[in-house]
Amino acid sequence: MVALVVWGLFHAAGAWMLNHDARRPLIVIACMAAFLGFWLALLASRKRRLAHLQDETREPRS
Repeated sequence: MVALVVWGLFHAAGAWMLNHDARRPLIVIACMAAFLGFWLALLASRKRRLAHLQDETREPRS
């Protein structure tokens, strides 16, 4: 994830250098943050699901 942040900042700097419009790098950073947030949400969801499955296999229902 750190590599993706560095990659996003690199592209944001390039967007800034294009015409020095502050909106361009903000858009790049916002899209990168949205992607990483979505990825973290999916990882958290997967972790909860796997923990739930492990609990079910350890304690059979009566």
